[in-house]
Amino acid sequence: MNVMKKLGSLAMVTFLLLFASCASMGSYSTYRTNLSDGYTNLTNGQYQAAIQQLLVAGQTDTTKAIPLALAGQAAYQLGNYTQASQYLAQAETRINGPDPAYVIIKGYEALIAFRENKREDGMAALHEYVRVSRFSYPDKSYYPVERMYRSGDIVLPALERHINDGLSRYEMYLQQWGWNMLSG
Repeated sequence: MNVMKKLGSLAMVTFLLLFASCASMGSYSTYRTNLSDGYTNLTNGQYQAAIQQLLVAGQTDTTKAIPLALAGQAAYQLGNYTQASQYLAQAETRINGPDPAYVIIKGYEALIAFRENKREDGMAALHEYVRVSRFSYPDKSYYPVERMYRSGDIVLPALERHINDGLSRYEMYLQQWGWNMLSG
């Protein structure tokens, strides 16, 4: 009789573990779907839809910074710099060690600061963008940004174009590798 009770208990524990595992997979699927669809909307210029889906991804997995960093980028593209700053700040609180979202956060923090005539904040964020992007994904857009930073001669339309172009290619690279580069 003890054997039957033990088997029953073991079966119950196994069932609960399996149920918890399935629930976890469901939320992971929700995260991945919303991150992917949000990114697709971002690249297609559907910024409001992108924000909505990226926020769902960010709520589904509260340890990942990338959905909120991308939501900040989408809000920036809409011209809503206050909202963009909020999303970027929230994303930055989720960073714990090397994270691919950091370069996105710093790029858009720099652009927002320069747009708001906060040169000192812009230079600080741009310093981090230059420092980190040199190691993350230094493509052809990196060098003009680095030159502007080093000279202090910031031409906002050119800076915006180079950061948008560089981050667009960086994000495409991240998407191809499952958004997990550097974050393990």
